[in-house]
Amino acid sequence: MTENLKIYEAGRSVPQEAQKQFNNGRFSGTDINPMWRIKKLTELFGPAGIGWYYKILSERAETVGDTVMAIVDLELYIKYNNEWSMPIYGTGGNVLLAKGRASDEGYKMALTDALSVACKALGIGADIYYSKDKTKYTEQQGGQEPRYDNGRSVPGSTVCRKCGCEVDPENAAYSYENCGGMILCPEHQKAYFDWKRSRGGNQSA
Repeated sequence: MTENLKIYEAGRSVPQEAQKQFNNGRFSGTDINPMWRIKKLTELFGPAGIGWYYKILSERAETVGDTVMAIVDLELYIKYNNEWSMPIYGTGGNVLLAKGRASDEGYKMALTDALSVACKALGIGADIYYSKDKTKYTEQQGGQEPRYDNGRSVPGSTVCRKCGCEVDPENAAYSYENCGGMILCPEHQKAYFDWKRSRGGNQSA
């Protein structure tokens, strides 16, 4: 193992008890328990605020058709070899209001999503997202790999087709239904709807 891969290798494996399989009838996949990420950050770098911390850059609501999305941007900082890192960016989103149903945890879940994206840059939870990067451990545990068929995401994928970030099941289901069969993160959902509107298409289902 090279020095450059030490953090990646230390954070890549997700124990079974931190994984949750879901199947909502249209999608199935694996969620990672958010507290496992907190534990892993603490294990690798130290307690929150001492060995790692994050800064929220923005919290905003964006409306696409009849859906309101909560979007959170943040910077994650880690202390490694007694030096603080440059910012590691993460953007996350979650549905606030869709089809008459409101969520009072939209910003909380968007923050969790943004932190997961930043952690992904460190390789934390990598085995969930990159099943082809196999070790003996991942070969035993198995993995899931997003697949695409003629530009359409195959149900079972829970990562954005454009940027590869994790998309929570509710957003994945909404995206698949309203974005031409593609799984897109909130940022790329907005870009898709802007593109569709520029071509005179309907913004949402």
